[in-house]
Amino acid sequence: MFVRYRNLKDDAEPIHNYYETLVFEMIRENTADNIDSNTLTDIACIALNKLPAKYIRHNVDMAFFSSTEETLKMRESVRNAIQEAQTFVLAQEN
Repeated sequence: MFVRYRNLKDDAEPIHNYYETLVFEMIRENTADNIDSNTLTDIACIALNKLPAKYIRHNVDMAFFSSTEETLKMRESVRNAIQEAQTFVLAQEN
């Protein structure tokens, strides 16, 4: 039996790590304006590497399937990861 494989890349297009959304949102809200975009990107990468992956298709899925307590814990984890990453990156630049 011959099986034709679909292009999985097309199926994967809408999938993303929800923590990416939170990290970039919180960095924009809470980081000083005088930090350049390369430094912010480094902070985001390091913070994301400290967090688990939470893959979803639509951001609304997280609101629907997550409890308030889980959402608060995720936000706190992101806040801590960003703080640690920022401290590390800024120390490396000095």
